[in-house]
Parts: sequence; C-alpha cells; structure tokens
Amino acid sequence: IWQAVLTTSGARVYGLLLGIVSLMLTARWLGPEGRGTLAAVTTWVGLFSTFGYLSLGQVAIHRATQRQQEAWLGPVLGSLGFLAVIITILGWGVAAILYFSSDGGVFGNIRSAVLFTGFISLPFMVWEQYSSSILMALERLNIYNRYQIIGSTLGLVALFVMLPALHWGVVGALLAAIIGQFIISIGGLRFLLERAGDTLSIRKDEIQSLLKGGIKLHLNAIGTVLFTSVDILMLNHYRGAQETGYYQLSVQLMGTMMILPQAASMVLYGKVATLGPDVAWRHQKRLILQIMGLMVLMSLVAYAFSPLLINLVAGTAFTPSIRIFRWLLLGLIGMSFSTLLASQWIGRGYFWQASMLTLIVGLCNLGANALLIPRYGMIGAVWAFLGTYTFAILANGLMAVHCSREARDVSKDYGVSHRI
Repeated sequence: IWQAVLTTSGARVYGLLLGIVSLMLTARWLGPEGRGTLAAVTTWVGLFSTFGYLSLGQVAIHRATQRQQEAWLGPVLGSLGFLAVIITILGWGVAAILYFSSDGGVFGNIRSAVLFTGFISLPFMVWEQYSSSILMALERLNIYNRYQIIGSTLGLVALFVMLPALHWGVVGALLAAIIGQFIISIGGLRFLLERAGDTLSIRKDEIQSLLKGGIKLHLNAIGTVLFTSVDILMLNHYRGAQETGYYQLSVQLMGTMMILPQAASMVLYGKVATLGPDVAWRHQKRLILQIMGLMVLMSLVAYAFSPLLINLVAGTAFTPSIRIFRWLLLGLIGMSFSTLLASQWIGRGYFWQASMLTLIVGLCNLGANALLIPRYGMIGAVWAFLGTYTFAILANGLMAVHCSREARDVSKDYGVSHRI
C-alpha cells in the first residue's frame, strides 16, 4: 500500500511544486486583488462542479465493489459520459440565468469575460471526478498520475505564455488552468475505452442506479462545499478581493499539505473496491496512524517556517496571510482524518449517514461564517473552519471504532467457517 501511496504522492508532489510556482507567479503578477478575483472565479466554478457532478464517481466505486465478478465498466463508463454532458449543459444554463437576472451581482460583479472563461473548465472538472474514480476502482491510478504530471507541466508553460508574454491577466491565468485541467481529465479516457471494449453502452437502468446512489450521497458533497468554499465567497462579498486573496493563499497552502492523505485516500478507494471494506480496514487503520503522525510533524515544521514560506511564495505583500495560515494548521488533523476515512463510508454504502452528517456540519459552518465574517473578516472564517474540523475528528473517530468492530466480527465468522 505504501508503494502505491508514494507513487501517487510523487505525481501529486510534482503537481504541488508546479502549483507553488504558479502561485508565486500569479501572486506577483496579479497582486492580492487579482489573486482574490482568480480565487472567487475558481471557487464559483468549483461550486457548480461539486453541486453538478452528483457524487456519481463515488457511487461508481461502490458499484464496482458490489459487482466485482460482472462486466460493470462499459455500462458505468458510457452512462457517466452521457450524464457529464447533461450536467455541463445544465450548469452553464443555471450560471447564465443567475448572471443575467442579477446583472452580475450574484457573482460579486466579476467581469463577464473573466467569469465566462472560468466556466469553460466546468465539463473537464466534472469528468475528472468520474474518470479518476473509475481508475481508482480498477487500481490503475498510475494512468491518472501520468496525465496529472503532463497536465500540470503544460498548464505552467501556458501560464508563462498568458501572463508575462501576452499580459492577459486573470483571464490568462484561467486559460492556463483550463489547458492543464483538460489534459488531466481526458488523459485516461483512451485506456478506459479500450478496457470497456464492446461493453461500452449507455443504459437506462445503470443511469437510474447511479442517480439513485448519487441522490443519497450527494448531500455529502453539498455539505462539503458549505465548509470548503462558502468562506471564500463570503469574504469576497463582505470584505473584497484583497482580503479574499490573503485568506485563499493560506487555504491553498493548506491544500498542498494534504497531498499525502489525498494520495493515500485514492489508493484506499481501490483497496476497498477490490478487497471489501472489512478486509481493507486491517491495512487501512495502520496506514491512518502512520500518516496522522507524519501530518502532526509536518504541521509543526510548517508553523515554524511559515513566514519564510509565504514571503518566498507570494512576497511581502501577502504578510497578513502568515497569521491566518498558522491558525489554519490546527485543522490539518481533522482534514486528514476525514480524507482517510472517506473510502470506508463509501465502500460500506453509508450514503445517507455520510450525507446527513456532512450536511449538518456544513450548515453549521455556513451559519458561523455568516455571523463571523462580516464582523471579524478573515479570522472569523478561520474560527468557523476550526470548529468544523474539530467536529469532523469526533464523527470520524466513531466511524473508525465501528469499522474496527465490523472487521473483528467478520474475522471471527471467517475463523469459525474455516475451522468447520
């Protein structure tokens, strides 16, 4: 498992390094206000993507777990492709209605050209969710990793062309990101089509099964949006682009520290799909303890070197981000624990439970941000963030205890039947 985790982490670390270079360049070329606008646009597109993709990728993993001996890939792949097209068209339509009905006010009066450019990436963001999930279920993350490296590299090259060469500002930064996203999202498509072969099809019953599972699970994704994106949108609304830029830089740096838990989670999805949640848990719990120890160490190092890190990455103009980043580090354990437990929630089919839990937490975070951001700005968003992930530790701790009990019971049953 560690070999697979480190291989996946290697690709993500490479993408991280290029992302840091991109962050350095955009911070200096766009400034806090430009970075704030870029953050607001990408957050809006991410919001539409998260609401739109209906968690169907995770449902596909669960379908693979249930149908290990059946030819599941072709119908699932074809049905997801059809749904991705429909979701994209609906997403673009809703965005257009919101923009023109409010004269841009819903989106914080972001320029139409900037907003339009950002939404070009919507279909690629949706499809990446689906294709990466299928590759996880097939335990072929090496393909996804390869195109992640290629896409990240070409995206950075495009950034150099768009900003210093053509001086296209925020629009140029968005176009560069779209190029990278396009390559990452479709990179594994050829392999999936060849693997599906003649079984590739769009089936009504498969669409219904995917949507049925998605309805149960998608409240989880909506809840996640409420505590990962709403803070940036509220800051942009109440405090403007500059303060949003300071805060979003800190959040993005936090995201770079999540590479190891995210890579491990991707590997664990595949293990749960092929071995089943109870057998996989025996390996998973040991991996969780090891990674959590590493994350504690990383947070201590990041706290000590945060002034040097932020000044190196973004320059002295982003000095206010140092205090925010240090506070956010307290939530790193909760973020990691939630990420590492996700495969068990999905593999066991606990769609409603995961959805309702995350939705309740997300609504509490939404209320906390609405109360705190207008008065306290960035630090108010930090308090809401820390409260959210403190609760996440408690909830996922109970889930871990449940997984241990279930795995122990299965082991006992297997031992009895084996002796018989």
